[in-house]
Amino acid sequence: MLPSMAAVVLSAVLSAGCASQTDTASLSALTQPELPNITVAATPAADLAGLYIAQDEGLFAKVGLHVTLQKIASNQAAITAQLKGQVDISAQSYVTYIADQAAGARFRILAEASTLKPGTRVLVTTAGSRITSIAGLAGKKIGVNGTNNIGTLLASALLAEYGISPKKEAFITDPKGYTDMPRQLQVGTWGAALLAEPYATIAEQDYGDQELADTNQGTTENFPMDGYVATQAWAQKYPKTAAAFERAIQEGQTIADTSPLAVQAAIAKYDDLPIKVTAVMAIPGFPTGSVDAQNIQRVADVMLEFGALSTRYSAEVENGALIRSMIS
Repeated sequence: MLPSMAAVVLSAVLSAGCASQTDTASLSALTQPELPNITVAATPAADLAGLYIAQDEGLFAKVGLHVTLQKIASNQAAITAQLKGQVDISAQSYVTYIADQAAGARFRILAEASTLKPGTRVLVTTAGSRITSIAGLAGKKIGVNGTNNIGTLLASALLAEYGISPKKEAFITDPKGYTDMPRQLQVGTWGAALLAEPYATIAEQDYGDQELADTNQGTTENFPMDGYVATQAWAQKYPKTAAAFERAIQEGQTIADTSPLAVQAAIAKYDDLPIKVTAVMAIPGFPTGSVDAQNIQRVADVMLEFGALSTRYSAEVENGALIRSMIS
């Protein structure tokens, strides 16, 4: 990503070594966010530890932002709120953004949030379930936290790896999202549930549920999962706010990437979980640096393969983080 004008000005001031009060005021005007108070919609999951860390460590405050975190149960609900202007930034799965963009919405990815790692998205069954293999899911219902989202995509790819043709009617959405799914699995409506951490660990500890299969394999191994995203219109209207958020979230991502203990502490606080859960939960990958267009393209290609897109989508990244829809 090319340095911003503010970064260039800052470099010049530091090299001069003698900035005046006027220079300082001018620099502040260049970097101060236009919108100091913003709301970020986030689905509770370990994937967003970088966001929680940035909030806890005062990284947003350091760049002049006061961030309110709003928990929303599903990807689509969060993005719908964003498109209505009810939240400024959302942190969700790329699957939902790409599907909405293909339908006409326009988004800018400010930063990548997470990638799939072993144990972070798993299919689980109840302790007494007769389903002991993927083959046993043929004709069964699978609980997910949203329709046509990352859960259905990962489950579809996993079923296909084992020769089972995934059907949309096989996926049942829990409207309360991950927080309710370990309990709901016990009711018996589903044969299995696709759970994110830390809820897979909660299902095991609280109900004795067992892992049937890890989605981190085959087509979706190390799969790009979530991003921090604004609408293009919002990013263009508030460029300094977007830049400030990017700076802070990159610091949060770096801490998450290098400190499992920081991730565990953040999830314990923001998801109100005991250490017995956070100490043993699987941890996703936390990308840092510029948004990688190849990661976004990879998601779009798997979506096309399993019917989440009807035509090919080409993802291009401009200025480090702008997705442009090119449907052919």
